[in-house]
Amino acid sequence: ETSKGEKIEQKILGDIPVTATVELGETEISLKEVLELAEGSIIELNRLAGEPLDLKVGGQLVAQAEVVAIDDSYGLRITNVLIKS
Repeated sequence: ETSKGEKIEQKILGDIPVTATVELGETEISLKEVLELAEGSIIELNRLAGEPLDLKVGGQLVAQAEVVAIDDSYGLRITNVLIKS
């Protein structure tokens, strides 16, 4: 007979801090182009204006969101959760 032992409780793991990042888009540029960047330089990204942004937690894509203004800060409104618990 195999005993599974006790499971780790979700409540314990829920208090562990993780880093959440928002990915606006990406592009591929040469090192020469990087060295030529200056204030006012514009880099075109692979995402259309108004398209949902990717929310990643610990590097894992978990949701898509849109940018909102919260007083003088930016925030996110989740539009699509990609990982179900």
